[in-house]
Amino acid sequence: VLLAGCNDVDTLVAYLGALTGRHPVILVPGGNAEHLRALETAYDPDVVVTGGDLHERRPGTAHDLHPDLALLLSTSGSTGSPKLVRLSTDNLAANAASIAQYLALTPADRAATTLPLHYCYGLSVLHSHLAVGASVVLTDLSVVDACFWELFERTGVTGLAGVPHTFDLLAASGFEDRDRPTLRTVTQAGGRMPPDRVVRFAELGQRRGWDLVVMYGQTEATARMAYLPPRLAASRPTAVGVPVPGGAFRLAPVEGYDEPGVGELV
Repeated sequence: VLLAGCNDVDTLVAYLGALTGRHPVILVPGGNAEHLRALETAYDPDVVVTGGDLHERRPGTAHDLHPDLALLLSTSGSTGSPKLVRLSTDNLAANAASIAQYLALTPADRAATTLPLHYCYGLSVLHSHLAVGASVVLTDLSVVDACFWELFERTGVTGLAGVPHTFDLLAASGFEDRDRPTLRTVTQAGGRMPPDRVVRFAELGQRRGWDLVVMYGQTEATARMAYLPPRLAASRPTAVGVPVPGGAFRLAPVEGYDEPGVGELV
């Protein structure tokens, strides 16, 4: 199933329905017809879903699909050309459970979709919350929109997720000047954030009553692979932290780099 959508109920229902029916999903952003046609040509999906409309291109499937395959997500290709990453049902479930464990998520938590669902980080916010019976506020609003913060307060959001650029927007939007009584956790991934910005937001959270959790991940590992315990954010702002529950890291030697503690992270 090729699913093109945004942070809305139609997209979410189509996605969860496909997963429940064991139909592998290629999840892509909506609104780009040319990109969608290119993907149809390249991957020949059996079903295309856009904006809540479902188009069945053939009965059954033309593909020999692996029984464990659940999701195909695009990666930017930091170690090669752009590609689709294959993820299994167990990949999604295990990563969601790990994230829910280290963030101590409960049914009382509520996240806002500050990131797109076709992005592995944004999708993992959805997975980890639904896995524990928590709630998700579906929105495409930016954190610089006054309407976003009205929605935030009206729905009692407890968790906010962002990439480094999100924190640039928060810094420019007056976020630091107001209390957010329901906010419990702010998470950051999607690239290295400058250490001084990490310290600034970690200390802000200490004053305002929420935790900053810096994380590291890759699409190939479903989403998040490491997290920095909030108590260390201000003192170790350059670190990606420790492996998520069930994960492990090692440094593999790299030719030409002989210094201790230097290598390729595996």
